Amino acid sequence: MSGDAHREELHLVVAPTWIGDTAMSAPFFSSLRRAHPGARVMAAAGPWTSGLLRSFPWIDRVLSLDAGKWNGFFSLRRMLRNERVDYAWILPNSFRAALMAKWIGAERRIGYGSDGRGWLLSNRVVFPRDVAHLVDRYLYLLEAEGFDTRVRVDDFFIKPEAQEFADSLLKSYGTGGNTPWVGIHPGAYFGESKTWPLEYFKKLIHRLVDDGGAQVFIFGGPDELALAGKLEQMAGRRAVNLAGKDTLETLPALLSRLDVFISGDTGPLHVAALAGTATIALFGPTDYRQTAPRGPWNRSIYKELDCSPCFARTCPLGHHDCMKQITPDEVGRAAVKLLNEKPRISKDGN
Repeated sequence: MSGDAHREELHLVVAPTWIGDTAMSAPFFSSLRRAHPGARVMAAAGPWTSGLLRSFPWIDRVLSLDAGKWNGFFSLRRMLRNERVDYAWILPNSFRAALMAKWIGAERRIGYGSDGRGWLLSNRVVFPRDVAHLVDRYLYLLEAEGFDTRVRVDDFFIKPEAQEFADSLLKSYGTGGNTPWVGIHPGAYFGESKTWPLEYFKKLIHRLVDDGGAQVFIFGGPDELALAGKLEQMAGRRAVNLAGKDTLETLPALLSRLDVFISGDTGPLHVAALAGTATIALFGPTDYRQTAPRGPWNRSIYKELDCSPCFARTCPLGHHDCMKQITPDEVGRAAVKLLNEKPRISKDGN
């Protein structure tokens, strides 16, 4: 009997580039695993998002590619030199991602045939113009191949070691008991156009502490230490600065311990929603219809201006009205309402 008769199919997913997009790919990975329970699932990603993908329970192996535009091609081929890839699912719409799937010799290469990359694909999917949300666009690739999908993810779990880290870190600062824990993220890797003014965050922190009796935590990545430190000082140290104290592998656990998380349209916002935390998303230059977290405990605040959404990294008009018109009072009311309505997260990690 041929050895292939007992061989598990290998599904390689060329994962998104950004943290938020990666978090929104969770329903795709969950649906892929359900459609192919006996297959091996691997994800190819840059070092920026590999840590988050390692927290996904549906992936058997994360292939962290070398940094650099072309280095990833060679590192991926090297890691797969003894493998036969049956399916390559290409989530990014870039030409480079499709070329990578072709380069490794995947038998079936499924992706959208836009941007002149159709010839690189074996299964070209027509871009669904009536499907706006990024989660649905990822899922549509599976649907086009005849597989059932689901938008909600209820089989995401956080590894025990990450839970222990989160409990230890937060309890070393938090007041415990029934005190609401609120996380905020003032930065945005996309660009300054997505950021809410620090002065607004300062006022929000004061309101959450004074009116909501909350313990506020400031989050930020390694490149946002100065920004988070400045906000900590502006707020009179009434919030705990956790910037740079987590990794992408422990971030879901940290965010899952919060009662509410507030930020612009950023990666941690989508990780928080994936972890089951209530969120308040502040939308400006990007489109809430494409990337707003879903679910009964997720809120989006945005202003319908003539110039938005513009998707510009820097406001072309120079005044950032789409973000400035979102007031601290408005966000504070939404946060207090969520804290009053949603069952409080257990602070003992259970």
